[in-house]
Amino acid sequence: MQLSFTLMDEVDAHTIQTWHYEGQYAVYDVTADSEDHLSEMLDRRSPYYAVRDEQGELVGFFCFGTSALPYDSGQTGLYSESRTLAIGLGLRPDLTGKGLGLAFVNAGLIFAKDQFTPTSFHLFVLSFNKRAIRVYERAGFKHVYTFVQRNIHGENEFVEMYREA
Repeated sequence: MQLSFTLMDEVDAHTIQTWHYEGQYAVYDVTADSEDHLSEMLDRRSPYYAVRDEQGELVGFFCFGTSALPYDSGQTGLYSESRTLAIGLGLRPDLTGKGLGLAFVNAGLIFAKDQFTPTSFHLFVLSFNKRAIRVYERAGFKHVYTFVQRNIHGENEFVEMYREA
């Protein structure tokens, strides 16, 4: 799968806001009711990238830096200590579960390494998402720790994963 990355624009951001994941994965829906989330998707300090296939179809997105964190870091930017880059991603709902995840993740890691030259990567995934965790492990990520985040939506258990760049 040959993928291309472009900075997120408003059209792609609105398209992603229409995506709907089934069942328990609906927690990953990016709803259109939040102007804050749209602003975050277009903020270049912690950028989102639209990902397209060979035919130019929007197949997913990656975000890098503080926009990939499941908590408010207090300051928008790319790196944490030691040039570790947080990554977040989403594959279009109709493409999930079809064996494309590893190629998608690896393409994003290669792009991020070339674009941002981090020393390492970390990501956060909801602990119930065993499918994604297996993909991340196959991409070389290791489990760092598990924590519970409490917010107005309830409690969510996250797994932090890490790998060298």
